[in-house]
Amino acid sequence: MQMGIGPLGAPNIILKRKFRWTLAISTPCGQLPPYTCKTAARPNLDIEETEINFLNAVTWLPGKAKWQPITVTYYDVANQSLQGLFNWIATIYNFQDPVNLPMSEKSGWAGTALLGMYDCCGKPIEFWILGSVWPQSVNFGDLDYASAELCTVDLTIRYSEVQYLGICSGLDPQSCCRGC
Repeated sequence: MQMGIGPLGAPNIILKRKFRWTLAISTPCGQLPPYTCKTAARPNLDIEETEINFLNAVTWLPGKAKWQPITVTYYDVANQSLQGLFNWIATIYNFQDPVNLPMSEKSGWAGTALLGMYDCCGKPIEFWILGSVWPQSVNFGDLDYASAELCTVDLTIRYSEVQYLGICSGLDPQSCCRGC
């Protein structure tokens, strides 16, 4: 048995790094700029299990899949950088007019998010394109006289469409299902 890290140490292997990414969200109300984004996550997929009982045994099969929400943290900048976010929220839930709370059609609330990861030279490694994005939760953060930390806004986004593009790896996910 050969010892060591094997092919991971080869010069042609690119390891993805957590700090080389951007997230741009385009909404019908404007763009949320990537430079105000502090933290984000790649998509999370949960697959339900379906339990089958027969005689004295139990087995499970994969069931429905569901994309989980992602939390994105933005620096709270005292200019119009987050204007698109506030407009997007007001389009879905108009907190400025508590009497008339309109819910717009999908064309009014559905955004698109582009999450990109990059190598050490700034070349794209992978892209995640999230469709039908909308703000599920917005937390404008706490305040504290004893802290010198920057203010942030936490945005939980829900999405229902995902596309993965493996740029430099050539990774192109394909189903192995062949049918009957």
